[in-house]
Amino acid sequence: MGSRIRGLANTENEMKILARGRYGLLVLIIAIAGLLAVPAAMADATACNRDFKVSAEQLLLNPNPGFSPSEATVALATPIPAGDYTLAMVSYDEHSNKAVDQSDQLNEQWSLQLLDATGAVVYQSGMSPDLPDNQDYLTFNSSATVTGTAVTMRVVHAAIGNNVNSIVAACAGFTPVPVELGSIGDTVWFDSDGNGILDGDEAGIPGITVAMGGPVVATTTTDANGMYSFTDLPAGAYAVTVGAGPAGTTITTPATVSVTLGVGEDYPDADFGFAPEIVEPVLGSIGNMVWFDINGNGWMDDTESGLAGVRVLLTVPGGTGTVEVTTDADGYYLFDNLSAGNYDVTIDLSTAPADTTLSTVPAFAVALALGEDFVDADFGLTPETQVLATAAIGDQVWMDVNLNGLFDSGEDILPGVTVSLFDTLNGTTQTTVTGASGQYLFAALTPGTYEVSVLTASAPESTALTTVGMYAIVLGDGQTSLIADFGFAQALPSTGFETADFGIAGFVLLLIGAAALVLVRPGSKTPWHLVNAYEVR
Repeated sequence: MGSRIRGLANTENEMKILARGRYGLLVLIIAIAGLLAVPAAMADATACNRDFKVSAEQLLLNPNPGFSPSEATVALATPIPAGDYTLAMVSYDEHSNKAVDQSDQLNEQWSLQLLDATGAVVYQSGMSPDLPDNQDYLTFNSSATVTGTAVTMRVVHAAIGNNVNSIVAACAGFTPVPVELGSIGDTVWFDSDGNGILDGDEAGIPGITVAMGGPVVATTTTDANGMYSFTDLPAGAYAVTVGAGPAGTTITTPATVSVTLGVGEDYPDADFGFAPEIVEPVLGSIGNMVWFDINGNGWMDDTESGLAGVRVLLTVPGGTGTVEVTTDADGYYLFDNLSAGNYDVTIDLSTAPADTTLSTVPAFAVALALGEDFVDADFGLTPETQVLATAAIGDQVWMDVNLNGLFDSGEDILPGVTVSLFDTLNGTTQTTVTGASGQYLFAALTPGTYEVSVLTASAPESTALTTVGMYAIVLGDGQTSLIADFGFAQALPSTGFETADFGIAGFVLLLIGAAALVLVRPGSKTPWHLVNAYEVR
């Protein structure tokens, strides 16, 4: 560098400055990136052309005797963010023009520091290599990790030998280490078989929204092939969530995929499947028991038990198929998962115990409602020598407007009225309620004496009977009696004397006139006529 300095020292003052170097006192002003246009230095200074280029505008050597290390501090034009960098440090010294021996110039070295706004050191470089005696410049490359935002650079010179240290800290350049970025994808598809696996013949679904959270937050939609991709992602933990699928579909995979993305990793397995939504039908069932009806009355009494191993058949009217089940150890059976519709239920008598016959109806026609569980298709089997329960008692409850005790044309029927049947033989009672026609029926009765009565409290308010309130009926084998009718009329509000009193009085006169006769009402609903086995009390 001596010839360059001599070229600049054209005045007497400049020469005096150089002369002071012999006595160990030197102030050397060094300009960077063109201030000192040394060709050799400029040739290598391009090594500093980095994203962040910093230079020492002025380096002051300590003029004190002993030549302790000197330093210069410069504000950075552009702050350097924290991160990983590559660093180029360029040193310059024009040895070829020196007139003295260089052997005693031992430490032509320097280092740099980066400081944040508080003055804290956020980066400390290593010491640059010593320039060889036959080399004017040297580029020192290293890695650098800056731990905070740097706003100031400090250049520190190494210790100087006995001669003038003419090294120049020419420049320094920082380049961020490229961060390897990754990606996450990839397909939203129509999972036709619902197995949650993207099979080769299954198509992608376009236009589905996919959202991503994590170090990068983003949203995208699938393309025409159902594919999507989030790119340029730094390493980190991400959560990828698919939006709603097409109408009428349901998701067959997790709706959110968690991905821990490595540096530069491409994750292509964040797939989401949608399958047609399956609407489960509301199904019902038909049951319930086949039992040994010892007394043949068509009712399962407490002492009677179920029959195991009897085959029960289910058919659809007009259909050709048959479904069959076998009663369990307790005599129960069940046809389940049945759609709403009409079904016929029968039993295979060949699987019933020997010498038995049905004491109930042989078949049930069931109109099964949506989701209904029908549990009344019971079959009783009784010994063939047993008297079967085939008798019945009915029949009508009505509003007797003319108080004559007869169900006349035009008179209103009474639905929802409770009627009770007492079996005098076994002491049991059963009840039923009149239907929409005002009629009732106790079926599957064995021969015997029964008492039929109406529950007046279940009749309309402010009404009273115009007929007797109880009938005693003797039934023969297979006989059906439809004479137990009950008439009601409005009570007289002013006197409290009820219309029922007139009807009863008239009926008593009728009994007096025909003491030996018994009245029964046939199915034609014509007025009373005479039959046997009827008693009024």
